[in-house]
Amino acid sequence: MREILLALPGREQSYRIVLDPGLRHRLGAELAGLQLSPRLFVVADARVARLYAEDVLAALEAGGTLPQLLTIPPGERTKSWSMARRLARRLLALGADRTCAVAALGGGVTGDLAGFVASIFLRGVPFVQVPTTLLAMVDAAIGGKTGVNLPEGKNLLGTFHQPRLVALDPEFLQTLPRRERLNGLAEILKAGFIRDPDLLSALDAHRLGLFEDPEALHYVIFRAAEIKAQVVAADEREADTRRILNFGHTLGHALEAASAYRLPHGQAVAWGMVFALELSTLLAGLRPETAQAGRRLIRACGLARRLPSLDPAAILAALPHDKKRRDRDLVFVLLEDAGRPVIHRGAPLPLVREVLGRLMEMNPACQDKRV
Repeated sequence: MREILLALPGREQSYRIVLDPGLRHRLGAELAGLQLSPRLFVVADARVARLYAEDVLAALEAGGTLPQLLTIPPGERTKSWSMARRLARRLLALGADRTCAVAALGGGVTGDLAGFVASIFLRGVPFVQVPTTLLAMVDAAIGGKTGVNLPEGKNLLGTFHQPRLVALDPEFLQTLPRRERLNGLAEILKAGFIRDPDLLSALDAHRLGLFEDPEALHYVIFRAAEIKAQVVAADEREADTRRILNFGHTLGHALEAASAYRLPHGQAVAWGMVFALELSTLLAGLRPETAQAGRRLIRACGLARRLPSLDPAAILAALPHDKKRRDRDLVFVLLEDAGRPVIHRGAPLPLVREVLGRLMEMNPACQDKRV
């Protein structure tokens, strides 16, 4: 078992991020120490529920919890205001009150939606994260960001609502499709770029057999989660330092929006990191050879190989809706060097358009490799 304690300044309550294979079978015991109400509403998408709800509910019941399962449709479109309202009304119909708790069993969509509802239901009820995807384990489930999407962009409605526990069971990843593995790898790469070049080296060394090497897999998950926790502890509400976690995300979110969310999040962020590396050489002093090595690693991990045909005008139009924009300036997280991020405000739009144009021309022919 590996454990991180995320302690937030000025808060009496901290919470544990626990990584332990098979943890889903011991969830009841983990929750028993939190002194929550026995009534727990478990939110899971239908696919995850078919795979894991029976195990999780049995474990919760064994620990003295009275769980009820609420299923939602899978996919990014579920993360909407209308679905949040529907979920809140289902809680009311089942007799939920201020003493109940909510648990998210699933990926980032489930965690964001369930956490958002938990934060506003009867002005807030306790919340537990049980992420089942690599992306959620290393990023989305940690730090208390919740939210739903609007047609204008991702996560434009949301709150900060910290979980009481983040339970990481890497055995969930055994059934994770390759596409979802790649989504998570993008966020692990991001953590390495902004904080830890050694993490990048570990990914480079193990990328072809990472999911067949439990020790290496657990190391990169734990280290990426630890980096996220450290940044959140320093800046819970993204006033300053936490913004470095958005490396690759400004353009990534615009690519997602321009593709009507058909482009997977991890691939969008990967292309956003390729873009940010190039922009970093022009605006932040990043050495071109460092940027090139970063691009090679991203692609070696199976990411940013083929960008679908998208309208550049639609991508640029989506940038102003990004939450990282300040006043009329475009804000990008760039790198001065690996592990040394800088928040750059006011990137010239003609330069952004030029670098984006070069990105759109990239369509390297690469042979798929197993990740």
